[in-house]
Amino acid sequence: MNAIVICLDTLRWDALGCYHDWVQTPCIDRYAQSATKFNAAFCGSFPTVPMRVDAYTGDVNWPRVGWVGIDEDRPKLPALLRDAGYFTGLVLDTWNNVRVGLSDCYDEYFLIEKDVDDGFTREDVDIPVPLANMRQNGGGFLSDRIRTSHYRHEQDWFVARTMMRASEWLEDNYTKEKFFLWVDTFEIHEDWNPPKHYVDYYSEDYEGLDYSYPNYGYTDIYQPHELERLRARYAGEVTLTDRWVGHLLRHIELLGLFENTTIILTSDHGMYIGEHKRAGKHTVDPEDPWPLYDTVARVPLLVWTPFDAPKEIDALCQAADIMPTVLDLCDVTPPETVGNSWVPLLKGQAQECHDTLFTSCHSGSGPGRIDYLPSHITVTTMTHTAIFGRPPHKPELYDRKKDPEQESDIAADNPDIVGGLRAELVAFMERQGADADYIGTYAKGE
Repeated sequence: MNAIVICLDTLRWDALGCYHDWVQTPCIDRYAQSATKFNAAFCGSFPTVPMRVDAYTGDVNWPRVGWVGIDEDRPKLPALLRDAGYFTGLVLDTWNNVRVGLSDCYDEYFLIEKDVDDGFTREDVDIPVPLANMRQNGGGFLSDRIRTSHYRHEQDWFVARTMMRASEWLEDNYTKEKFFLWVDTFEIHEDWNPPKHYVDYYSEDYEGLDYSYPNYGYTDIYQPHELERLRARYAGEVTLTDRWVGHLLRHIELLGLFENTTIILTSDHGMYIGEHKRAGKHTVDPEDPWPLYDTVARVPLLVWTPFDAPKEIDALCQAADIMPTVLDLCDVTPPETVGNSWVPLLKGQAQECHDTLFTSCHSGSGPGRIDYLPSHITVTTMTHTAIFGRPPHKPELYDRKKDPEQESDIAADNPDIVGGLRAELVAFMERQGADADYIGTYAKGE
């Protein structure tokens, strides 16, 4: 069995047509018709790099560490497969994965970067809205516009080049006895600046301030039409990405790889674009930790296997499951992990994977903590979502079936449920090696 993982940064679970209908994604939807759709997949460690570290290690790392790479002595998915005779490759434009060394455990990797020396500087950037209304005063916006100043045609966009390079990698290696490929694109991450025709598809003849880089704050700075335009830009990025993921999926089909390859398509996290009066995936205010509701914590997950599998799976799943799942499918004995293999689910031999999931960005004293990114802790079960944070935050509780948008807090009326989930969180953080102060402040609320 070969395996391919396609990771699409910042793709909300509801931004695929197979889950919802507000964004057009015909290529991935076509793939979803034959794949298994997971309806309850969630981020564990948040955001970008921590999610990949979970996937590579089969662990949920946020109680101990934040934005860091993987210790040399820890088992890693690509390295374990390589040791088992797999040829392993990584094709990505998500440059921060390389910066922390996640590319080091592959036989080869290809980082798609700007390859045009056009001399473009910050002084050359057209600034359509006040920099003060962008995340951290627009520093990332300016850097992104420099990285993308060479864009002229759709094939120039990073997602197009990444998916074309991944297709070339498969042409070069699909006849090998067995291979593993991880494909990773940052395209849907802001700056939301797809080709104009993609934005026009969702927001034609727009007039007004044209935001493409959200403020990572509250939405009271936007007029309603400005927020809708921001959503249109995000939708355009997703549809652009869908087109080029479709190029890769069609290449997989033409090479006959659906017959002997598992393909996992997922994301690291979602994004607020007006929900809960927020824009952005996290806070940038050290004094204002944000909750991770489903808009951010829930992720799409589509899995193709060459054997018959259920069309939909409702079991709770997380990124840490990727490592044991891929190893299980590839007949490689996995180490003991927090993550669980999805193979019993995919073969119809089980209905559950986890009872409870825990999602957060590391806010303790471990390495890789980002001070401006404090995060409450989300506890998810099949029936409820609980949010725990440092004082003076009071625990929140939501009924997942009656209140899927998580707008009606029922914690005050259900102290037993809150207490039980708090106890589960404390036990989980202790098992995962969180320090006592972190547990006391966030899980116990002391």
